[in-house]
Amino acid sequence: TNDAPSAIPRLIDIGVQPFLVASSLRAIMAQRLVRRICPNCREPAELTEPEMRALRIDPGQVRDAQVMRGKGCDQCRGSGFKGRMGIFEIFVLDDEVRHMINKRSSTLNLRQRARELGMRTLREDGIRKVLAGQTTADEVISTTLGDVS
Repeated sequence: TNDAPSAIPRLIDIGVQPFLVASSLRAIMAQRLVRRICPNCREPAELTEPEMRALRIDPGQVRDAQVMRGKGCDQCRGSGFKGRMGIFEIFVLDDEVRHMINKRSSTLNLRQRARELGMRTLREDGIRKVLAGQTTADEVISTTLGDVS
Protein backbone atom coordinates (compact mmCIF):
# COMPACT_ATOMS: atom_id res chain seq x y z
CA THR A 1 0.00 0.00 0.00
CA ASN A 2 1.01 3.63 -0.36
CA ASP A 3 0.46 4.59 3.26
CA ALA A 4 -0.33 3.12 6.66
CA PRO A 5 -4.09 3.86 6.76
CA SER A 6 -4.72 2.16 3.40
CA ALA A 7 -3.35 -1.12 4.80
CA ILE A 8 -6.58 -1.55 6.79
CA PRO A 9 -8.95 -1.79 3.80
CA ARG A 10 -6.32 -3.89 2.03
CA LEU A 11 -6.41 -6.48 4.83
CA ILE A 12 -10.20 -6.56 4.57
CA ASP A 13 -9.99 -6.84 0.76
CA ILE A 14 -7.83 -9.95 1.04
CA GLY A 15 -10.38 -11.61 3.29
CA VAL A 16 -9.56 -10.71 6.89
CA GLN A 17 -12.80 -10.02 8.75
CA PRO A 18 -13.11 -6.39 9.95
CA PHE A 19 -13.67 -7.45 13.57
CA LEU A 20 -10.38 -9.40 13.46
CA VAL A 21 -8.52 -6.45 11.98
CA ALA A 22 -10.00 -4.10 14.59
CA SER A 23 -9.21 -6.35 17.53
CA SER A 24 -5.74 -7.46 16.39
CA LEU A 25 -4.03 -4.27 15.25
CA ARG A 26 -2.38 -1.83 17.63
CA ALA A 27 -0.47 0.15 15.02
CA ILE A 28 0.39 0.04 11.33
CA MET A 29 3.63 1.24 9.81
CA ALA A 30 4.46 2.18 6.24
CA GLN A 31 8.03 2.72 5.10
CA ARG A 32 10.03 3.67 2.05
CA LEU A 33 13.76 3.70 1.49
CA VAL A 34 15.59 6.81 0.35
CA ARG A 35 19.25 7.18 -0.50
CA ARG A 36 21.45 8.58 2.27
CA ILE A 37 23.81 11.46 1.44
CA CYS A 38 27.42 10.28 1.38
CA PRO A 39 29.09 11.30 4.67
CA ASN A 40 32.47 11.60 2.93
CA CYS A 41 31.53 14.24 0.35
CA ARG A 42 28.47 15.94 1.81
CA GLU A 43 28.42 19.71 1.72
CA PRO A 44 25.92 22.42 2.65
CA ALA A 45 23.25 23.13 0.07
CA GLU A 46 20.12 25.21 -0.32
CA LEU A 47 16.66 24.05 -1.27
CA THR A 48 15.43 25.50 -4.55
CA GLU A 49 12.08 27.26 -4.84
CA PRO A 50 10.63 24.34 -6.87
CA GLU A 51 11.78 21.87 -4.18
CA MET A 52 10.25 23.94 -1.40
CA ARG A 53 7.03 24.24 -3.40
CA ALA A 54 6.91 20.51 -4.16
CA LEU A 55 7.46 19.63 -0.51
CA ARG A 56 5.27 22.48 0.74
CA ILE A 57 8.07 23.77 2.93
CA ASP A 58 7.73 27.23 4.42
CA PRO A 59 10.97 29.22 3.96
CA GLY A 60 10.98 29.77 7.74
CA GLN A 61 11.45 26.02 8.26
CA VAL A 62 14.72 26.14 6.34
CA ARG A 63 16.29 28.90 8.44
CA ASP A 64 17.86 26.56 11.04
CA ALA A 65 18.07 23.52 8.79
CA GLN A 66 21.22 21.66 7.82
CA VAL A 67 20.35 20.94 4.19
CA MET A 68 23.13 18.98 2.49
CA ARG A 69 24.01 17.36 -0.80
CA GLY A 70 26.74 14.95 -1.85
CA LYS A 71 29.09 16.33 -4.47
CA GLY A 72 30.37 12.87 -5.42
CA CYS A 73 33.59 11.12 -4.46
CA ASP A 74 35.43 7.80 -4.79
CA GLN A 75 33.62 6.32 -1.79
CA CYS A 76 30.17 6.87 -3.32
CA ARG A 77 31.36 6.33 -6.91
CA GLY A 78 30.48 9.90 -7.80
CA SER A 79 26.79 9.58 -6.93
CA GLY A 80 26.76 11.72 -3.78
CA PHE A 81 24.87 8.93 -1.98
CA LYS A 82 26.00 6.01 0.11
CA GLY A 83 23.53 3.57 1.58
CA ARG A 84 19.84 3.93 2.26
CA MET A 85 17.64 4.94 5.15
CA GLY A 86 13.97 4.61 5.93
CA ILE A 87 11.25 7.18 6.06
CA PHE A 88 8.33 6.04 8.16
CA GLU A 89 4.65 6.58 8.85
CA ILE A 90 3.13 5.06 12.00
CA PHE A 91 -0.63 4.95 12.58
CA VAL A 92 -1.49 4.09 16.19
CA LEU A 93 -5.09 2.89 16.44
CA ASP A 94 -7.55 4.03 19.09
CA ASP A 95 -11.09 2.88 19.92
CA GLU A 96 -12.61 5.27 17.39
CA VAL A 97 -10.46 3.76 14.62
CA ARG A 98 -11.50 0.26 15.68
CA HIS A 99 -15.13 1.35 15.42
CA MET A 100 -14.41 2.81 11.97
CA ILE A 101 -12.84 -0.48 10.86
CA ASN A 102 -15.90 -2.44 11.95
CA LYS A 103 -18.07 0.01 9.98
CA ARG A 104 -15.76 -0.42 6.96
CA SER A 105 -14.96 3.28 6.80
CA SER A 106 -13.19 4.56 3.71
CA THR A 107 -9.44 4.93 3.42
CA LEU A 108 -9.95 8.70 3.26
CA ASN A 109 -11.80 8.70 6.59
CA LEU A 110 -9.17 6.46 8.18
CA ARG A 111 -6.43 8.76 6.88
CA GLN A 112 -8.23 11.80 8.30
CA ARG A 113 -8.49 10.10 11.70
CA ALA A 114 -4.81 9.14 11.57
CA ARG A 115 -3.92 12.79 11.01
CA GLU A 116 -6.18 13.84 13.90
CA LEU A 117 -4.25 11.40 16.08
CA GLY A 118 -0.97 13.02 15.05
CA MET A 119 0.34 10.60 12.44
CA ARG A 120 3.30 12.03 10.53
CA THR A 121 3.16 11.08 6.85
CA LEU A 122 6.00 9.51 4.87
CA ARG A 123 6.57 12.85 3.18
CA GLU A 124 6.66 14.73 6.49
CA ASP A 125 9.20 12.28 7.91
CA GLY A 126 11.21 12.65 4.71
CA ILE A 127 11.14 16.45 5.01
CA ARG A 128 12.51 16.19 8.55
CA LYS A 129 15.38 14.09 7.19
CA VAL A 130 16.05 16.57 4.36
CA LEU A 131 16.19 19.44 6.87
CA ALA A 132 18.55 17.36 9.05
CA GLY A 133 20.93 16.86 6.11
CA GLN A 134 20.43 13.10 5.82
CA THR A 135 18.84 12.86 2.36
CA THR A 136 17.84 15.19 -0.47
CA ALA A 137 14.59 16.85 -1.45
CA ASP A 138 14.65 15.02 -4.80
CA GLU A 139 14.81 11.67 -3.00
CA VAL A 140 11.81 12.49 -0.83
CA ILE A 141 9.81 13.97 -3.71
CA SER A 142 10.32 10.95 -5.96
CA THR A 143 9.76 8.40 -3.19
CA THR A 144 6.58 10.01 -1.85
CA LEU A 145 5.06 11.09 -5.16
CA GLY A 146 1.53 10.04 -4.17
CA ASP A 147 1.68 11.72 -0.75
CA VAL A 148 0.57 15.32 -1.00
CA SER A 149 -0.28 15.88 2.67
